[in-house]
Amino acid sequence: MLEADTSSPGAARARLLARIRREFDVVEEMIALGGRRLPFARIADPDAFLDAVCEQATLSERGIAPKRELRMPYWAAVWESGAALAEHLVERDADRPLAGRSALDLGCGMGLVGAAMAMLGARVVLADVDTASLLFARLNTLAWPARASVARCDWHADSLHQRFDLIAGGDVLYDTEQWWGLEAFARRHLTPEGVVLLGEPSRPTADGFAAWLESMGWAVAACERTNGGKRVRLYEARL
Repeated sequence: MLEADTSSPGAARARLLARIRREFDVVEEMIALGGRRLPFARIADPDAFLDAVCEQATLSERGIAPKRELRMPYWAAVWESGAALAEHLVERDADRPLAGRSALDLGCGMGLVGAAMAMLGARVVLADVDTASLLFARLNTLAWPARASVARCDWHADSLHQRFDLIAGGDVLYDTEQWWGLEAFARRHLTPEGVVLLGEPSRPTADGFAAWLESMGWAVAACERTNGGKRVRLYEARL
């Protein structure tokens, strides 16, 4: 995991934001979640950032080393399924409070879902394979330094060496080949009474996910909500 900054939250945020701005164009905004307002920093223009990554890939082919390991920057957008999942978590908190619970935001991107869980009082780890995304995830959870941390994690190969009451993931089902690694990771990292909560923007490739997960021994409940004009499916699964 990345080391925590022990200075005051305001000073830590200013220092980390300055570091991020040296590499990325950033927009800061307030996101409304169920009557609450969450400060959130994000990539200003995800499409422009994708173009920049593609340009770095071209330069790499010419022998010019990129600034970071080159990956498709899926993390650089706030996807509708992540936003819907954050809203859902805030709404369900009245009946199933997260305060004091352990939670994991898997494939966290810039950390919207993890920040929502930290805001609700959970002890949260925000995990992603891309270290650039973790800079934003850390920034967006600095208001809760005692209960939010970030970790680089490839769910196909890594272990976080702890278990969680809730594992949440927004838009992580886009490729059926990902399902096997995700299921095995969740099985290893979930507490006995824990819940997996996944948001998926109704892609046809994921139509069979619930049935597949049930065939792996999970109990699955599904609901839908609309975010950004898209129909988002939410899956809640237990062993």
